[in-house]
Amino acid sequence: MSKAKKKKKSSNDSGGGAQQFLVWHGEKIVVAVVVVVALWFALKGLGYPALSWKPDQLEEVSNAAQKAIRESTRTAEDEKVEVFDYAAYAEQIKSPISAKPYSTDSKWNIMGFKSSGGQRSSAGTSSMSSKYDDKSP
Repeated sequence: MSKAKKKKKSSNDSGGGAQQFLVWHGEKIVVAVVVVVALWFALKGLGYPALSWKPDQLEEVSNAAQKAIRESTRTAEDEKVEVFDYAAYAEQIKSPISAKPYSTDSKWNIMGFKSSGGQRSSAGTSSMSSKYDDKSP
């Protein structure tokens, strides 16, 4: 009267179907797709004809473009393009600006440390240090 023993599943058995398959092989599938797409791009690029321009043809086209630009009667005003005066802007950059609009009325210790003992004060901005008392602009 022995009862039939149930077969235990080993750790290698894959139950769960498609979800378990994707867990075990999903990364490999993604890498394979990337490789196939990269190969497809490479092979597709090989099918394009090589550039067949000769230096004389390039020079001729370049000269024609330069001539068209020089002989153009269109202006920035016609095209509604704003022309920026870089020379004036460069001069403004060279001149110093006043620090007064960017400074505070009193200089205070931002870190909140006392100047003498190095202890942190309870109110970070109330501890004034003597080195911050100068009247520089």
